[in-house]
Amino acid sequence: MKLKVHVTNITNQVYWSVAKMAQNEVVKILSPLDTVELPIYLYDSSKEPWNEMSARFDGLISGITEGDIVIFQFPTWNAMEWDDSLIDRMKLYQAKIILFIHDIVPLQFESNYYLMDKFVNICNKCDVLVVPSEKMYKCLVEHGVKNEKYVIQKMWDFKNDIRLHDPKFERKLYFTGEASRFPFVKNWHQETPLYVFGKEDITDSTNVNFGGWLNKYELLLQLSKGGFGLVWGNSENPEDERDYYKMNCSYKLASYLSAGIPVIIPNYLSNADFIKEKGIGFVVSSLEEVSQVVQSCSEEEYNRMVSNLKQVQYLINNGYFTKKLFVDAIMKLNSNEDNEFDIKVLGILDTLNYVMAHNSSVARFGDGEMDIITGHSIPYQDYDENLANELKNIISSESNESLVVCLSDVFEGLDRYNQSAVDFWKQHLNNNYVHYKSLCKAPWYGSTFISRPYMDLVDKSLSKMYFKNIKNLWDKRDILIVEGVNSRSGVGNDLFDNANSVERIICPSKNAYSKIDEIESSIEKHAENKLVLLILGPTAKVLAYRLSNKDYQAIDMGHIDSEYEWFKMGATYKVKLDNKHTAEHNFDENIILNEDDDYNRQVVVRIE
Repeated sequence: MKLKVHVTNITNQVYWSVAKMAQNEVVKILSPLDTVELPIYLYDSSKEPWNEMSARFDGLISGITEGDIVIFQFPTWNAMEWDDSLIDRMKLYQAKIILFIHDIVPLQFESNYYLMDKFVNICNKCDVLVVPSEKMYKCLVEHGVKNEKYVIQKMWDFKNDIRLHDPKFERKLYFTGEASRFPFVKNWHQETPLYVFGKEDITDSTNVNFGGWLNKYELLLQLSKGGFGLVWGNSENPEDERDYYKMNCSYKLASYLSAGIPVIIPNYLSNADFIKEKGIGFVVSSLEEVSQVVQSCSEEEYNRMVSNLKQVQYLINNGYFTKKLFVDAIMKLNSNEDNEFDIKVLGILDTLNYVMAHNSSVARFGDGEMDIITGHSIPYQDYDENLANELKNIISSESNESLVVCLSDVFEGLDRYNQSAVDFWKQHLNNNYVHYKSLCKAPWYGSTFISRPYMDLVDKSLSKMYFKNIKNLWDKRDILIVEGVNSRSGVGNDLFDNANSVERIICPSKNAYSKIDEIESSIEKHAENKLVLLILGPTAKVLAYRLSNKDYQAIDMGHIDSEYEWFKMGATYKVKLDNKHTAEHNFDENIILNEDDDYNRQVVVRIE
C-alpha cells in the first residue's frame, strides 16, 4: 500500500486570521506533492463528552493507515488537551508525526505559560519538530524538550502567481497587521509616512494612512507599487520586546518579499542575518532609525535592493521554503543519526597541490549539481535528464591524475564556516543524505571550495594564501576561459594578470548544456597548449570530464571571480557586482556590461 502524507489545516477561523492564512498556504503549496489535506474544525470542546470526541477523532483520521506521515500544523487553536489527544489517536495507527510549530501558545501569551509542560510533552511524543529558528529550539530544550530530530523553518512562503508592479522608489513605509496589537502605529510621529493595512483604524495622525483589510492579491498589488515593508514587534523599544517574538518567524516579512519590496526589520529578528546577507533591506535598532534609513536611502540603492530581491521573491512566490521543509523533515524522519558520511575530501591547499603536481583537470560538485542530479532545475540551468546522468557518472568516478572530482568539504565538521554557511550546508546534507551515500563511494575527493576560498570562512586570514596558490594554476600560461555572456571573469580585477595570454569563448548564461557539443568543438579548435578554465555551471563539470579524456587540462573554476572581488574589497557579505554576474545573484538583473577593449580582443568565439 502506498504511503501517504497528510497535512492538517484549520478551516473555519475568520477570513483575516493570519493563523488560518499560514496553514492554508502550507496546504496549497504541498498539494502538488500528493499530500492529503486533513481539515481541522475549530470549536469549543470543553463540554464535549469523551465518547463523542473519540468518535470525532476517528472520523478525522479515517484516511490514515499504518505508517503514514502526518504534518501536524500546530496549534489547531482548539484546546491543547484536544491537540494532544488527537496526536495520541494518530499514534495508535502508528502514524509518524512531524510537528510543524507555527506558534507556541504558552510562550506567546504569558497567561498561558501554565500549559508549557503539556506542550513539551507533545513535542517529545512527535517524531520530528519543525521550529521557526535555532533560538526557538534551544529555548524548547531549556524547557524540557528532548526530541533531537528537528529542522529549521527560517522563512515563510507567500505563494503568488499574479503579475505584480515593478516597485518604484518611494520614501514611505507599509505595515500589515491589527493596529491595536502594535502601539507604535498609534504613536507614529516619524517623518516617513506609514501606510497600515488591517481592520482597525485607531489614530488620527496625519502621517498614518489606513488602507483597510486587503486580501492576499490586493495586498501584493498595492505593496509592489514601491516603498518599504516594515516588520516591528509589539513593543516600540526593541529592548522591551518579549523573547518569543525574537525567536519566531515573521509571516508579514514574507508578504513584503513576495511583493518584491525592500524591508526594514529590527536587529533582533531571527531573519536579520538573511536580510543583511542578501542585501534586500535594512536592519535597525529603533523606530527613529527606521525613518532615518528611508529618508537617507537613494534611488540607486533602492533599485539595487529590488534587484537583489528577485531571486528571494521567486523562491517565496513558488513555495520553495515550504517544499524544502517538507523534504528536509521527511529526510530527518527517516535518517539514522548514528550514521555518518564516509566521504573523505581533501583541503583546499591539498587539492591545489595535487592539481599542480599532475596538471589535472577538475570537476567540482556543489548544491546546484546535486539539485540537477535529483531532478530539479536551478536558476541558470533547467533540469535535463542527459545532464543529470552525465553528472551522476562523474560524481561516482574515482579521482586520478587526469581528473580530480571535487565535493564540498562539509562532511566532517563545519566549525570553519560562518553561521549562514553552516545552516545552509546542514540543510543541504539532510536533504541529499541518501544521494551522497549512494553515489559518492570513491576513496577521496578534492575540495569544491578551491573556487570559494573566502566569503563563507570564519577565519579569512588564509584567503590571501589560497588565492596566491589558485593563481599559480595559470601563472605564465596561455589560458582559454569558457564562460557565460555575463560572467566576464577577471574583468576589472587582476585575477588573470599573471597569465601569459587570455582568450575567451562566450556561451549562453542559461541552459549552456543545450549547446555543449558546439562549445566542446569550439574549445578543441582553440585549446591547443592552453589551460582551459570553465566557468559555466553544471555544464562545466561535463566539459571537464570530456576534455580530460582527450588530454586537455580543463579546470572548473565556478564563482572564483566573485570570491576574488569580495576578497579584494574586504566584503563581509555577498555584495552584488554592477558590471558582471555575481555569485548567488542568479537572475543577472541590472548588469551594465561596459565596453572593454581588452575583453573584446580576448573573445575568439561567441555561441548564442
